[in-house]
Amino acid sequence: MPNKKQTDYNNSCVTPIYQNTVYFFENTEQVIQYHENEINVGRYGRYDNPNWLEVEKKIATLDNYQDALIFSSGMNAIVTTILTFVQPKDRLIYTGKCYRNVRNFFKSVLPKLAIEVIPMDSADTQRFHAEFEAQYQENTKIVFIEAPSNPHLYLVDLERLKSQIGQNTLLIVDSTLATPFNCKPQHFGADLVIHSCSKYLGGHGDILAGSVSGSIELIEEIRNYRNMMGGVVAPHGAFLLNRSLESFEIRMKHFNQAGMEVAQYLQNSPLVEKVFYTGLDSHPHVALAQKYLTGHGGVVSFEIKANRESTSRFVDALTVPFMGSNFGSNHPMVEQCSIFTYYKLSAQERQQLGITDNLVRLSVGYGDTGMLIEDINRALNDTCRV
Repeated sequence: MPNKKQTDYNNSCVTPIYQNTVYFFENTEQVIQYHENEINVGRYGRYDNPNWLEVEKKIATLDNYQDALIFSSGMNAIVTTILTFVQPKDRLIYTGKCYRNVRNFFKSVLPKLAIEVIPMDSADTQRFHAEFEAQYQENTKIVFIEAPSNPHLYLVDLERLKSQIGQNTLLIVDSTLATPFNCKPQHFGADLVIHSCSKYLGGHGDILAGSVSGSIELIEEIRNYRNMMGGVVAPHGAFLLNRSLESFEIRMKHFNQAGMEVAQYLQNSPLVEKVFYTGLDSHPHVALAQKYLTGHGGVVSFEIKANRESTSRFVDALTVPFMGSNFGSNHPMVEQCSIFTYYKLSAQERQQLGITDNLVRLSVGYGDTGMLIEDINRALNDTCRV
């Protein structure tokens, strides 16, 4: 059979799934043109895929950067990005109250590579910047900020932080909980922005993917490491992410509104001790939220007036949200943090991270917010004390 490919029906409104590993070249001259970046064609499935390219262009635009890459998960985006730039004897400073596997990677893996890692507590803004000044050294290669943080939604003054670091230090921001809709760290000095696209950007709980956005020069360095490490998203996953981006703005408007409604209800409940939501005046970083955020999303964390056992009964009594650790999807999700995500940590470690036995994280879904609030109200009244 001839080695010529059919090109009919290439005017589809929806980009088809390029479910392939290999690409062909017409002749040797085309191979050379590929190596010289004179033509844009594929070479191999770990390096190139049209589904990736379409999504990457859209995410770069959303983040207001020149270029972007997508990965097999948010964790892979972080790991690949960090390993691209660190070298032995470098220092990395990070917000210590962050996603547990990011913290595990920094604490357990990087020291094996002779990287010094320094966690910083961002709960108290003034103390954070004072301690940062003391810890920052010329060999600090990366400052990694998760903002808003998980699960307390703490923020960092990015502009102030950028003024504290030298030009050879990269400021990397994990903005998963804010999304490009509610925050653009690029405007405030971030060199790279990372998202777990499995969350808000994916929005349907059916894909694993991650992204990093930045300048062409930085992204090219990361691309080389992605090519070697192979943390690429499958073509079908990229296709689904591309689908999700079409409704991203509509979904985020809903999350911002629904999250605020739930947070305000919880704030006014006599059965709730504390609410962590950047849209409320009670959040310790409300001033930073007004500076950096245009909306506050659909994740609300709160402490109820209950002990560990009663908090478990509250979560078990809920009938609308699923019990699970995802957020930003069509399904409302709830977890008792100390038992679900932080179960294997010691009581002292949980205390250091601010994970109390009565801390609950809730992610609203696309359903009726009133129904969700009614469900929370009923479960609170059945299990909590005044």
